[in-house]
Amino acid sequence: MRPLIFIGTTNLDINFYSNALPSVGQSLIGKIEEFTGGKGANQAVAAAKLGGNPYFATMLGEDSAADRLMKNLAEFGVQTNKILRKPGATSGKALILVATDGTNMMGIDVGANDKFNSEDVLLALQDVPENAVMVVEMGLPVETCRTAFENKENRTLIFNPAPVRAQLSEEDCKLIDIITPNETEAEELTGLKVSSVDQAFIAANQLQKRGVNSVAITLGSNGVVYVDQKQEIYQEAFKVDAVDTTGAGDAFNGALAVSTARGLKIRDSLRFAAATAGLCVTRKGAQTSMPTIQEVEKFMAEKGL
Repeated sequence: MRPLIFIGTTNLDINFYSNALPSVGQSLIGKIEEFTGGKGANQAVAAAKLGGNPYFATMLGEDSAADRLMKNLAEFGVQTNKILRKPGATSGKALILVATDGTNMMGIDVGANDKFNSEDVLLALQDVPENAVMVVEMGLPVETCRTAFENKENRTLIFNPAPVRAQLSEEDCKLIDIITPNETEAEELTGLKVSSVDQAFIAANQLQKRGVNSVAITLGSNGVVYVDQKQEIYQEAFKVDAVDTTGAGDAFNGALAVSTARGLKIRDSLRFAAATAGLCVTRKGAQTSMPTIQEVEKFMAEKGL
């Protein structure tokens, strides 16, 4: 397997579980639970549980949350030697509201994540082999992401534009090997409506024509559409009883990185990533919900794959 490095955010997730998501002015009774999270951290944990040995570069604060976040990452099998801590800063936090059907909405206090700068990226990449698969997400400052793009060298770059903090330039697009927005992010990046599989293919083709080598748009329970210069692929979502969809996209990205590092064909990679995301949403939390490679293989075998 090729080496893996994830560059992204780490948060302490405060999840509120209730029967439904609130409307404006509504008060709800539910249950609050804390989990370790952050998109980059979740993706790295997903990769580790799927048999990878990923590097992870991020910025934590100098607080008790950072101690907990670091400890959990190490326990999940993520290499933590590239994680930095910013004196005087607090670690990122996310407030996540989750309904009983698994749907969610969230707000994020980025905290120390916004202190991770271009110099930190260059430091993180110093000893990462040039054949590595590199995953970057847009929770970091835009210029930090661009520095990672510009210094990818021969690494395969998977970019998860979540949340969309800026539009992508033509130069950005040409450096991205695979971009992985969800339907909302695809709408923000293209200005097109993405509420169906057909519309997702139109948006994916637009992104691909801007210079991105490959586009995979995740559509939740409606599956994934994929476009590159040679082919279009539709991967159905696996039918499951969703409990919490918080980490689904991160599970998908972590699994896509692992399958790419293993050299799987793209159709097989998409199927593997979709299965990983499907299992993820059947459990609470983000990192705690990531399945192991054995669980994914068993799940796929049960589906006749």
